[in-house]
Formats: sequence, C-alpha cells, structure tokens
Amino acid sequence: MKRTGLSALMLFSAVFLSACSSTPELKDAEASVISEQGDYQRAVSAYRHWQQEIVQAKALSIYSPDQYQTLTASWDNASRIYQEITTAPVMAYKSYSLFSSTTYLEQLHLELAQVEQSFTELKDIQKVADTVLSPAITQMKYLDSLEAKQYYRSEYTRLYRLYESLFKQVENGDMNDAREDQDEFLSRSLSLEVKTIKKIYIAPLEAMMIELRRLDVKEYAPKSYAQIEQRIEAGKALIDRTPRDFDAIQQSTREIRFDLAHAQHISLEVQRLRDLSKDEYESYILAFENKLLRISKALKDEDWRDQPIPEQARLITEHVASAKAALTNHKSGDEMLADKEKYIRELNALVMKQQRQISQMQSQLEERQQTVPSLNVSSSELKSATDDSSGNESAEASSLIQ
Repeated sequence: MKRTGLSALMLFSAVFLSACSSTPELKDAEASVISEQGDYQRAVSAYRHWQQEIVQAKALSIYSPDQYQTLTASWDNASRIYQEITTAPVMAYKSYSLFSSTTYLEQLHLELAQVEQSFTELKDIQKVADTVLSPAITQMKYLDSLEAKQYYRSEYTRLYRLYESLFKQVENGDMNDAREDQDEFLSRSLSLEVKTIKKIYIAPLEAMMIELRRLDVKEYAPKSYAQIEQRIEAGKALIDRTPRDFDAIQQSTREIRFDLAHAQHISLEVQRLRDLSKDEYESYILAFENKLLRISKALKDEDWRDQPIPEQARLITEHVASAKAALTNHKSGDEMLADKEKYIRELNALVMKQQRQISQMQSQLEERQQTVPSLNVSSSELKSATDDSSGNESAEASSLIQ
C-alpha cells in the first residue's frame, strides 16, 4: 500500500509539473503543485491512520448502532475513493459527481472526517456505558463464555434485545431507565445462566438415567435408581444455589455418574440372581466367598470361611485399617512401604465396594430364599451374597494378589 501511494504521488507530481512547464507563470504553478502534493499526502496519511484504527471499531457497535453504521458507510466510501485516486492520480482533482464541485480528494477528506466524528462519539458513549452498565456487560460476557445461545437460542435472543436497549437508553441519556432495566436484565440472565449450567452438567446425566429406566433398572434395582434421582435433584438444587461453584458441581456430577454405573451393575446382578435355579445358589455364594478368601490370604494369610460372610468382610476391613494405621505411624521414604500402602488402600476400596453390593442385594436374596427352603445356608450369608460373574471386582482382587 505504501509503494502504491508513493508511485501515485510521483505520477501525480509528474502530471502537474508537465502541465505547468508549458505556462509562463512557472513559479506559481510549482507552488500550486507543492500545495496539491501536500493535500494529497495528508489524505493518504489520514487514510492509513484510520486503516489501523478502524479495526477496533466493530467492538463499539453495541454502544450506538446508528453511529457505527454511519462510520462504516463513510469508511467504505473513503476506501473506494482512495483506491481510485491511488490507481489514477489524475482523478484526485476531478469532480466527485455531476451534482457537486467537490473533488475526489476533498470528498476523501470529508469521508474520513465523518469516520473520525462517528468514532469519537462511539468512544464517548462507551465511557459512560461501561460505567453505568458494567454489571450487565460482565454478565453478558459470562453467558457468551458458557455458549448459552447454543443451548437456548430463543431465550438468549430475547435477552440480547433487552441488553441492546440498555445501551440505547445510555446513548439517549436515560440513565435511570437504563439502571432499572439493567436489574431486569440481570434477573433474567441469571435464570438463563442456571438453565445453561444444568443443561451442560445435569441434562446428560438425566438422559443416562432415562436410558437405564428403559433397560428396566428401576424395576430390578429400585433403591439404586432412587439414589440416582435423589442425587440429580440435589445437583440441580446445588446449581440453583451456587451456579458458579464448579468444584462442587463437578463433584456432584461425579457422584451421579458413580450411582448410574452402580445402579446398572446392581440391576444386572439382580437379573442374574432371578435366573438362578435353587441348585446354583450354593455355587453362587461359594464363588463370592472365594473372593473374600483371596483377599484375606493376600492380607494376612488367613482363612475366615468358618465365619458368616458379613463377619469375613468385617475382619478383612479391620485388618486393612490396622495395616494402614501401622504404615501411617512408621512412615519412611522407602518406595517399598509406599507401594505397600497403595496396595492396602486398593484392597480396602475393593472390600468397601463388595460390602456395598452386599447391602444392595439384601432384599432380592431374602425374597429368593423364601422360594428355596431346602438350601442349608444362614440368612446372614444369603443376604450378603453377590454374583461370581462381577468381573471387575474379581479382576481387581486377582491383580492385587498377583
């Protein structure tokens, strides 16, 4: 652009110098050419200045759409004129239109002057609006960061219209009206914020819950399913109270995801139990007891199968707690001790998981017991049984023992 302007200026000078050399009043002609060159150069410099400034003008459009439209129209005209006179410098002093004696160069100055005026007015309105409407501006930026428009387009559009009207009121000097309407905007925008957060964090989990219901999880594991419903309602209430406490919200969603996976697993176990015949009950319970045996062997080389299954689980948990306490009291930098502590922690988590399964399956197994009176197993053992096919727990126990 700089080289083009320089070439145009040289050509412009040559044209005028050539024209003046044929007249007797050479000095006056030369002075005229220098003046014209100065006008031309000032126009080029002004245009290049606004070429840089105009980049930030788009961000000012919200403060006064009318002023911004005037600015862009004048800038478009200035750009077109600039291209014409730099391409053909002889056009600089020709009439811009049939209905005006204004030259192209003069018209360029006029258009740039209008650009400057509109830009200045926009900046002035911005100073006032940024003070009066600071809460609304901050809130709208936050909604945009959440991509609220993507989730609730219609509601966002209506809210944005109210947002634009606030700036119109500031431009017109109606500050009291602007402040009152800003309160309404903040109330409505907070509602949209809460809905958006729920849409992002809770809606996918509700969809998963609905899918579990379609798979009859509510029928097979009603308590676990009810736990999911309670967790989801608690998550919604948390977002209503503190929609920006994302640590708590994420923790809540993790708990819901855990309950979703747990309910699905329990449902599958219950379905499997219902499919068992009475001849399969003993094998089912023995298989689960073998899991506890592998854990007790790995911990203390003990066999507690002469105790009821809940008691076996209690003894394992007690031993894990004792081992953990011993490690805590004798900490060292030795890597072997650190590995052992991690090993025991993982065993403890596995036992806790098994105990949760025991509790969840109590009602289903008691019902099943009533239909199989010939099975010589205590009620406490029956209510603590779980399926041998719970692959994740078995795999965890085996890997820990190895």
